[in-house]
Parts: sequence; C-alpha cells; structure tokens
Amino acid sequence: YQFGIGLMIVTGPSTAASMVFFSIQVYAFLQLETKDNDNTTTTTKIAPFVKAFLWRLSIRHLFFATNHACAFNRLQYSAAFVATEEFNFITGGASLAWNTFGYEVMGLLLLWINMPMSSSTTCCCCSQWYGMYQLLETFFSVVSVSILRRHLMVWAVFAPRFIFSSIFLCFHCISQLLLTIIV
Repeated sequence: YQFGIGLMIVTGPSTAASMVFFSIQVYAFLQLETKDNDNTTTTTKIAPFVKAFLWRLSIRHLFFATNHACAFNRLQYSAAFVATEEFNFITGGASLAWNTFGYEVMGLLLLWINMPMSSSTTCCCCSQWYGMYQLLETFFSVVSVSILRRHLMVWAVFAPRFIFSSIFLCFHCISQLLLTIIV
C-alpha cells in the first residue's frame, strides 16, 4: 500500500475515500479464495476469467472515481507541481504520469500479489484474462476510431480514448513480460 499512499499524495485529498473503497474491494477479492484446513493450499470460489473481469472493473472504477477521464483536457496538471517547490520537467512529468496511470500500475501489482495465492497457474490465468479484456477494449476502440474517423469530434472524444486504451495495453504487455521473466 506504499504505492497507494504515493498515489494519494500526487492525486490529492479527494482520493482518500476512493482508496478506502478500493481497499475494501481488495479485501473482498482476497475473500474469494479460501484456505484449506492445513493453511497451505487454497481453493478459488470463482473462475479466473470472472475474477479478472471483476478486478479490471474495480481498477477502471477507481480510475474514474478519482475524477480522471480518457481525455486530454481532463488531465490533472496540478499533480506536476506537488512533488517539489520548483518546477522540473522530469519530476513534473513523472508526477503527472503517476497521477494518470498509477491506478493501472497499482492494479497490476496487486493482481500479481493477491491473485497467486492458490498457484502460479491461477495468477497467470487471471493475468491473461485481464490482458484479454484490455485487448478487447483496445480493439473496440480501434474499430470505433476507424468507423468514426470522419466524425467532427474524432480528435476530442474518440482518439483520446484510443490513446489511453493503447497506453493501458502497453502497461499490461510490459507487466506480462516481466511476469513471465520473473516466474
């Protein structure tokens, strides 16, 4: 939860309630797995694709609950000035990136930490389903941008959604690569 505290500092005071609700959601996800009597093996109550879908839904809910949106005019530029007294492009850009994409990174880290309680195959399966849902989101975003490419609002509405979805997909692909290297 040190990542969550750092994220709350960058995001601002309105994030505290969202982080409390997210902590309750993480606890509920942990309750989806039960330990056997010998405390060494665990069994999953629900299928990995459902667990990955619920996890993805909670991460996306946290992103929007903290007043973020997939639009460039909704970026919280004030986060660039939180870390230091003087503005620095590197720390300001890192703070803005952590503010915008930190919830996705934190969600992927918690997916790795909390989901593999039963076995490494369940963690990989949940992570693969999580990636599949992200890939579907990116695919349908590409389809909508392709169909609506001549629409008046393509650069204001559809293209930012496509860019954010692509960045989220890149985060997941990099984390999946790291997961296969580590495990």
